[in-house]
Amino acid sequence: MCKAFPTTLKGPALEWFTSLLPYSIDYFDTLSHLFTIQFAGSRPHQATPLSLLNVRQERDETLRAFIDRFGKVALRMKNLTQEMILQCMALALKPGPFADNVCLQLPATMHELKLRATNYIQMEELKTLQTRFCTNFQPTDRKTIKLPTKVDFRPREARPPRYS
Repeated sequence: MCKAFPTTLKGPALEWFTSLLPYSIDYFDTLSHLFTIQFAGSRPHQATPLSLLNVRQERDETLRAFIDRFGKVALRMKNLTQEMILQCMALALKPGPFADNVCLQLPATMHELKLRATNYIQMEELKTLQTRFCTNFQPTDRKTIKLPTKVDFRPREARPPRYS
């Protein structure tokens, strides 16, 4: 196992292995222990409920993107209840109509939260589309539009009937 182990290594791990003194490893347990000590800091951190509180909706982040990102972070955590997730979500939302709605009546499940969010997401996307359309809108040339310069308010003379 000691001879096959280096074939699985790349980059810094392979460099570490090649820097070991010859004949310094007598058993695979010794090798695995030294390897664990050397690369213990590289291990990914376990996500905790406190790390979920650090997830915040950014200023320019859409509601759809935030809910997706928040959901992915929440899925990596173990032993979270729906209530804990929803409480953290309510705290993480940026101020706005949806955050007000959630705070007034906290949803019972994530499914209910996503159902309520769909209307706000559609509204957000429509506003973005309207803003994009209005900024790209080019009004027609003023020369082609003929507006009356003077308005004549004199009473007209009565016309004779067209047919007798």
